[in-house]
Order: sequence, then structure tokens, then C-alpha cells
Amino acid sequence: MVTLAVPGHTGGMSSRGWVRFTVLTLCVLVAVEVGLWRAWEGATVDPPSPRPVCQLIRTEVFNLLVPGRGPLQAEGEEGSRPGSRSNTCAAESTSTVIGSRASLWVALVRFGRRDGQGPRCIQRDGSLLMPTNRPSYRVALGDRAVYFMENSPDTKRVIHLTACLGTYLVYVIYEAVGATDASIVEAATVVAQEVLSWL
Repeated sequence: MVTLAVPGHTGGMSSRGWVRFTVLTLCVLVAVEVGLWRAWEGATVDPPSPRPVCQLIRTEVFNLLVPGRGPLQAEGEEGSRPGSRSNTCAAESTSTVIGSRASLWVALVRFGRRDGQGPRCIQRDGSLLMPTNRPSYRVALGDRAVYFMENSPDTKRVIHLTACLGTYLVYVIYEAVGATDASIVEAATVVAQEVLSWL
């Protein structure tokens, strides 16, 4: 075998060349890591679907809160946004029973990852409904829960209650004629507790 000698070449990389190579390699690795982290932060990861919410509320609760109700209306993926999955359950009085009429709508939402926000409900922007034009009140449920009232002059009471527990959000809208504020708050709280107890 014949070896050719190249003037000024020692057969290996100089220490200055190694330093440049090492710095360049580190820069590339850091750039790749930052790029992967940003891609993960901005990725949308849809969670598994939550359990059907109608099955998590006892029939007696529906019958008590929505007298003379028709059949339950269940919807899957109702209003789901990217990075979340949800289903809903609704019941409505089909006739007036002793002057009372009501409707109940419940949503169970499960969060994944979206726009850099993780799956924990309590940390998601706008998960708990707190309007600026109405006072909202806290309830001792789950990680955190709040409600606000939407009262009408015709004695109809409407409550919006949202509760977070882990990666889940429970949203209850209960509307009743002839009910007091205290009773409608208690009713919506019972519904949310029914759902949360299964999670």
C-alpha cells in the first residue's frame, strides 16, 4: 500500500477544527431539541372520548328535576373543539306538572393538548365560565367550580354551572319555572356531583 503525504496535513483534525465541529454539533442538537419542543407544545392531541354523560346521572335525578320529561337526548362530540372530546345529555318537560316546567342540559368534556395548553381542565383558558356582566359564585366541587344565574322576569330561573376535575369539565345548564335561586343552585350542584362521582 502506498501512502501519499499532503503538505500541512497531519492525518487528523486539528484541535481548532474539533472545537468548531463540537460547537456546530451542539448548536444543531439544541436547535432540533427546541424545534421538537415547540412542535410538541403546539401540537393538538385529542383525548379519548368521555363516557356517555346520560349514563352517569341516575334516572331519579332526571325525574325529580325535570317533571313530566320526555326521552333523554344524547349527543356525541357535541360542540367539541380540537384538543377535546365531549358528549351531552338533555331532558325537557313535555308538559306542565303542577305549574312547574324545567329543562336540563349537561355536557361532559375531556381535554387533550392544544395550542401549548395541557390537558388539565383547571389550567385551560375559558374552561370555567365567568362572565364579566354577571356575578359568579364558587361551589365546593372537583378542583374548582363556579356558577352564574340568568334570571328572567317571568319567574324562570337559569343557572350555568361549570366544574373541573382533572382532565374533565362538567357543564350544567338548568332552567326551571317556579324555582327559587337556592333550589336551582342545589339542583345544578347535585347533577354535577352525579357526573363527577364517576370520574
